[in-house]
Amino acid sequence: MAPAQCIHRFVLEQAKRTPQAPAIGAPGRIPLDYLGLSRQVGETVERLNGLGLGRGDRVALLVPNGPEAAVAFVAIAAAATCAPLNPDLSVRDLEFNLSSLKPKALIVAAGMETPARNVARSLGLAVLELSPLDEAGAGLFELGDPSGAPRVRLRSPVLAGPAEPDDLALVLHTSGTTSRPKVVPLTHANLVVSAENIRKSLGLAAADRCLNVMPLFHVHGLVGATLSSLVAGASVFCAPGFAAARFPDWLDTFEPTWYTAVPAIHQVILGLAPGRLTRSGSLRFVRSCSSPLSPTTMAELETLFGAPVIEAYGMTEAAHQVTTNPLPPGKRKPGSVGLPAGPEVAILDEDGRPVPSGRSGEICLRGANVMRGYEANPEANAKAFTRGWFRTGDQGRLDEEGYLRITGRLKEIINRGGEKISPREVDEVLLDHPAVGQAVAFAFPSPRLGEEVAAAVVLRQGRSATEGDLKTYAAGRLSHFKVPRRIYLVAEIPKGPTGKVQRVGLAQRLGELGLATIGRSGDGSRTTHVPPQTPVEKTLAAIWTEVLGVDQVGTNDDFLDDLGGDSLAATVIMAAVASVFKVDLPASVFLDSRTVAQLAAAVAQALAQDQAESRASRSLTTIVTLNPGGSKPPLFLTHDPTGNVLFLRDFARRLGEDQPVYGLQPPGLDGQESPLDRLEPMAARYVTELRVVQPRGPYFLGGYCSGAVVAYEVARQLMGQGERVALLAMVEPVPPERSHRNCPLGWLFERTVQRLDFHLSNLWILSSRARLAYIRERLGVRKARVAGRAPKSQAAVEAALRRALETYVPPGYPGRVTLFRSARRRLGWARGHDYGWGDRVAKGIEVHVVPGTHWSIVNGPQAGLLAGELRACLDRLASSSAPG
Repeated sequence: MAPAQCIHRFVLEQAKRTPQAPAIGAPGRIPLDYLGLSRQVGETVERLNGLGLGRGDRVALLVPNGPEAAVAFVAIAAAATCAPLNPDLSVRDLEFNLSSLKPKALIVAAGMETPARNVARSLGLAVLELSPLDEAGAGLFELGDPSGAPRVRLRSPVLAGPAEPDDLALVLHTSGTTSRPKVVPLTHANLVVSAENIRKSLGLAAADRCLNVMPLFHVHGLVGATLSSLVAGASVFCAPGFAAARFPDWLDTFEPTWYTAVPAIHQVILGLAPGRLTRSGSLRFVRSCSSPLSPTTMAELETLFGAPVIEAYGMTEAAHQVTTNPLPPGKRKPGSVGLPAGPEVAILDEDGRPVPSGRSGEICLRGANVMRGYEANPEANAKAFTRGWFRTGDQGRLDEEGYLRITGRLKEIINRGGEKISPREVDEVLLDHPAVGQAVAFAFPSPRLGEEVAAAVVLRQGRSATEGDLKTYAAGRLSHFKVPRRIYLVAEIPKGPTGKVQRVGLAQRLGELGLATIGRSGDGSRTTHVPPQTPVEKTLAAIWTEVLGVDQVGTNDDFLDDLGGDSLAATVIMAAVASVFKVDLPASVFLDSRTVAQLAAAVAQALAQDQAESRASRSLTTIVTLNPGGSKPPLFLTHDPTGNVLFLRDFARRLGEDQPVYGLQPPGLDGQESPLDRLEPMAARYVTELRVVQPRGPYFLGGYCSGAVVAYEVARQLMGQGERVALLAMVEPVPPERSHRNCPLGWLFERTVQRLDFHLSNLWILSSRARLAYIRERLGVRKARVAGRAPKSQAAVEAALRRALETYVPPGYPGRVTLFRSARRRLGWARGHDYGWGDRVAKGIEVHVVPGTHWSIVNGPQAGLLAGELRACLDRLASSSAPG
């Protein structure tokens, strides 16, 4: 067992050993190294102490999943006790959590829309806002007072300075069989011991990289992924929650050596369209925990990734991991949760005596990672602890080799894909409905989530209510994941032999009565089945049938209410739709298209739009789609000096799935026509063709480097035709006096300097270990380019563009320009803040300074920062513009 210590101490030790080693990563963000993480921890301790918060005080944390959630947890725990909350909690749940956890302050993400601020203030809690420092390392933040709120003042802390091993680091709720969820207090020593146990069992080392898609308000994500990585001096890539569409990109970009998730997420990954995932050579293993993993899912994952799948068993009261299957060459047993991995594990009978090997009993455990007891709950502690053993409430048996198999549950908690739900809480909400006389919530088997929430309800005599009425009522009072997916209206609730209602097994007893079947309406009769008619409807119905595991799907069956669908099933279905129909529908489509008929209409509309764009693209030689987008006004971006506009595709996608972006590329790239060597006729060609896509203004235009000069001339010509240009975004534009420099050697020299600057900038932000890999990768790209050689048409276009820019003298512009420039100025460029363009712009120039270099703000880690700035401008101008 590792010596008891604190979370912040091993972060500090790692910062001393390898300060530049990456610790926290995130999509589109600069990795945060251990030195930066250590400094953030120290600054947060000082900040909280200065506000009057210290050891023993509790601070609730409400931020979205991502690097800030991980760093804030580590930093807050170093000064006080962190109480992370689920951002999806209802007002009722927020009131309960903040009342029972007794924090002195709430930290909430700046700009986050949540009722938590008002709930906290009504309880007399101080509210602080966490503002990410996007231009710095992933997860770095500042703590400040909310805008317009009075300055936070608290009394001086009883104990200031960094926490000690026996101090509470984390408090979480775990649902029990009563309506009052229990508070689990975990010390620094509990957490560090558990993280060390995971590190040892998985053989984690500094070279490992974990992809975390689990919520950072549960121990699975906090300890199983984050702390276990930091204890090993490794890195963890904090995704913004699980997103099936982005998961393959995360694998390619971050190249993790492992990821951990619940079985429901693994099943969604397996349901991705063929070809979306390729075998990742970086994965050393895949981990599964928090609910049972089927042997079939394990085998399919191992075939997909070519890596072993390690199933583990954990719980909040044990600071996560209890047992785990070993890595190869150790034996992994499908259907088993493995060997004890840290705490002692025993199978005890009802009297607390050990049972023989191979016999079932209650799984009990003890060890340094196990909590000392539930907070302020002597009744629960009396039931949970026997002779020093913690009784988990799970049934299981140990085989002759010591592997644990979970055989059932004694407790009534509903485990919905890792979310633990108290059925009594659901009972109480349903019983508040005036038409409900009796209500019993229970677990219902789910092929994706393991268990779902269901309820049996007896209505009061003379009162009426439908299943839909009761679901709507519950949805207004419960967090969305607690709302029953099925409600059975029955004359009497089945009871056990003693006459008492037994939740465990209630789904089976309802099934024996013929009630527990999918597709029943609130009065127990089957909903009217309307078979699919069109080819699209038939294909969609077949997809829904397979994913949802039902016998048949009608065109008007509601995905949620009639078929028991959930968000994970929706993700799998959308991936299948994209694969079959070759359309890219937004994930939000299920908000408006919850039946096969509605989804078929959405698919048909998308197919018609794609066909129209395809017809248009065949007639357009200079327009390419960089981001399909949605209903927002399109943004047109121009090419670089080589004529390439596709290098901006990744940047365009950062602007959001609802923002359409088109690229303008010069004629002649296909070798079918001669390239244009003057900028004015080139811009005139662009104006003609972009007006096919968007006949009338206002127009939104942008360009990067010398492409900004091209966009400038396009905007001039549009305004000359009486059209309105709402935005002309010039990103790192070539100064006007350089756009017409007639010196091919100077042009070549400047391009060489630009490329060198780009690579030096990237090397500067990388860790020493990553620099060598970067150099090898770039040399490989260069070798491939030399081997392929550019076609003659490409060389001709580049020469024509060079002549066009050399001969172009920018005239005055009658509108307004928004200029984005890097914080690090370009070598030899104009010293003016606006690069010399202000003198040519009649209505002024608005300059935004973006952290990074000339190249990195569109191609590197800071590209997300530029995209955020540009998106804000687009949204602001679009809302104030009307087509005309």
